[in-house]
Parts: sequence; structure tokens; C-alpha cells
Amino acid sequence: MTYADMITLLLCFFAIFLSISIPKKSAPQKAEIVELVPLPVRPTALEPANSAKLDELPARPNAVRVKADPLSVETGETQSQTVVDIRPFAQSEIVDTLKSQGRADIEQKGDRITTLEISSAAFFDSGSAALSTSGESILRDVTVDLKSDKLKDYEITVEGHTDDTPINTSRFPSNWELSTARASAVVHFFLDQGIPARKLRAAGYADTFPKAPNRDANGNAIPENQTQNRRVVIKMEKIDKAENDSATKLDAAFAASTMP
Repeated sequence: MTYADMITLLLCFFAIFLSISIPKKSAPQKAEIVELVPLPVRPTALEPANSAKLDELPARPNAVRVKADPLSVETGETQSQTVVDIRPFAQSEIVDTLKSQGRADIEQKGDRITTLEISSAAFFDSGSAALSTSGESILRDVTVDLKSDKLKDYEITVEGHTDDTPINTSRFPSNWELSTARASAVVHFFLDQGIPARKLRAAGYADTFPKAPNRDANGNAIPENQTQNRRVVIKMEKIDKAENDSATKLDAAFAASTMP
């Protein structure tokens, strides 16, 4: 009788096991049958193959690729791409000239930061922080872009960089003072051109961030690298619109409170 009870329990177990497992296997088959039923497709819909080809098209550096509007596809218009130029200083002839001479470089870091590097020789004489006439011409041309609508939400930081050649004068005891004074001179010029003070920063880094080694393994100076390291960097970083609006309101409130 014990053996018969065990056999009966085993039969009940397998019966329950089969009743649970069979519906799970059959359910996906029914779903697949439903998915295979053809659905009506509008003849003017964008084909997946065309979408894949659109994604494979090469994009220009520092540009945004905009896909065609689906509404234009439905109306039978030709599908096309729109390339929007977002490069700062795109219209600056002086910057283009300096780039062709190897004295300037523009770098786009993501969609929030853009840096413009220009050799210090274009702005200052050796050991000086006074802007030259040619330097003022360059900055005046750059200011046109900095004041444009496309950069209205950007914060501008001017960085001064030197090589490792020591300096010790009554005004500049070290390269720290020299690099900071040069960055401040550029910031003061931007202020005179009407750029709001809240958008400007000045920073001097001396020779702490060289683009190339100032000296070789034997400690000898490398003049070409030192020339690269003596530079002014104008860094533009996009700030949130809410933060920008808040700063504008604070400036307006401060100006109103100081009025007689």
C-alpha cells in the first residue's frame, strides 16, 4: 500500500507539472502568429533602409546634423539633410589667418566648451602684459562673435600661459604674475568692448600646463615648444539658461540699488 501511495503521488506530481509547463510553451507560439499578420502600411512612410542610410552619412566636424521632417516626406518633398554650423568665430578672418599660420587653434569639447588658443606673441611683447595694436585688432574681431546671440549663454574664461623661462622684474616677480596680468589685460579689453562682467573670468597658470615639453631630457630648452606654450586661451563654456537668467536679474537689481 505504501508503494501504491508513492506511485499515485508521482503521477499527481507529473500531471501538475505538465499542466503548468504546457501553456507557457504554447503562449509564445500564439503571440508569434498574431505578429505575423500583415498590417496596412502607408505608401508614403519613411522606409527603414532610408533611415539607415541617413545615419551613415558623414557629419562635418563641429556641426549638427538635422534629419528631414517626416511631414515633408509625407508630402512627397525630397528628403535632405540640414547642416547647422555651430562653430564660434566662423566669420573671423583674423582667426582663420592665424590658424593658417599655425598661431591659433580652435578646439570643440563636446557641445558645451569651446577653446580658442592664440600665441602670446600676437598680443604681447616679451616680458610685457600690455596689449599690442595687433593684439587689440585680433580681440576686436573676436569680440564680434563673443557678443553674438549664439554665444549669449556662454561664460568666458581667459587663461594666460607662459613657458618655463624664469622672469624676475619689479612688476612681475615670476611667471605667475605675468600670466595673470596678461589674462587680466584681455578681460579688461572685453569689458571695454561691452561684454558683461558677470560672463568674464581671468586666470593665470604660468608654465604649469604646457602643450609640449619646454626642455629635452638633458634640460636644454626647446624653443619651438616654448613658443607653443606661451599662449592666451579663451575658453567658452555654456551655462544653463536658468542660471544665466538668474545672474541677469541679480545684475539688474544691483544696478538699480546703486542708482541715486
